[in-house]
Formats: sequence, structure tokens, C-alpha cells
Amino acid sequence: MEQVYVLGIDRALDAESRVERLVTDHQVKLARFVRRFVGDGDCALDIVQDVFFAAYKTLRADPSRPLSAGWLYKTATNRAISHLRRAKRRGETVSLDNVATTFRSDETSAATLDVQTALATLGEEALACVLLTTYAGYTSGEAALILGRSADAVRQRVCRAMKTMRASLGERT
Repeated sequence: MEQVYVLGIDRALDAESRVERLVTDHQVKLARFVRRFVGDGDCALDIVQDVFFAAYKTLRADPSRPLSAGWLYKTATNRAISHLRRAKRRGETVSLDNVATTFRSDETSAATLDVQTALATLGEEALACVLLTTYAGYTSGEAALILGRSADAVRQRVCRAMKTMRASLGERT
């Protein structure tokens, strides 16, 4: 009986150290990614914290399971989409003032706000495809694995999203 207890402690320590490493390696980029996705810095930090807690629970349950950056981004994307859907059902909106505060000071130019507004016109799936391929740097194939779609579907959504964004940005100029 005591061996099981000791083994449980070892599993918990291993999960903690692996999650600490994941947090150290990916926290900043993941928070930026989610912040761009949901448009709210505080909400993004909450989502990222939930993602790392989910990673801890997953590793605690199965210490041999490999967790990659792809798993983190997929989990963060799913949670961000869920957050956006809940906000849409409640009728919440994010003002442009709040959007501006989520960027670093060198990114608060009018062009960046126009791009953020154009991103806001995209649907959740298209937004996820654009952010994963253009911002997070994943290939279409990698983004397809994260989103559970085909690479062709991701490329098609990105192409349509870019056309939509160009049209939106063209109206502003």
C-alpha cells in the first residue's frame, strides 16, 4: 500500500516538472496567441492558465503521455472558441478601446487596430486558421492537425479569410 502512495507522489512531481517546463517554454507565445484570438488580455491569461492546468491533469493521469506545443495550441484554440461562443450567446462585445490595450505599445498604431477590426469580422474557424498559420507560424498541415481539419480546408479558409480581410481593410482606406 505504501508503494502506491510513493508512486503517486513521483507521478505528481513528474507532472509538475513537465508542466513547469511547458509553462517556461510556451507561456508568453501562447498568451499572445490567445490574446489576439479573444481580444482581451485578462481573459487570455485565464484561458492560458486553464490550458496549463489541463496539461497538469493530463500528465498526472498519464505521465508517459507526450504533450507538445501543438497540444497546447489546440487546447487553447478550443477554449478560446468556446469563450467566444459563450460571449456571443450572452451578447458581449469588446470595444476597440479594450482591444487597443491588449497590444504592446509599439503595436497600437491605426493600421494594427484596422487589422484587429478586420480579424474580428472573421468566423471562429477562419480566425483560428489565420492565427495558427500566420501568427503562430504553423504550416497548413500542422494547423489542420490542431483543428481536426484537412490541410486543404485550412488553406481554403485562410484564403477566404484573407479576401474578407482585404475587403474590410479596403473599405477603411
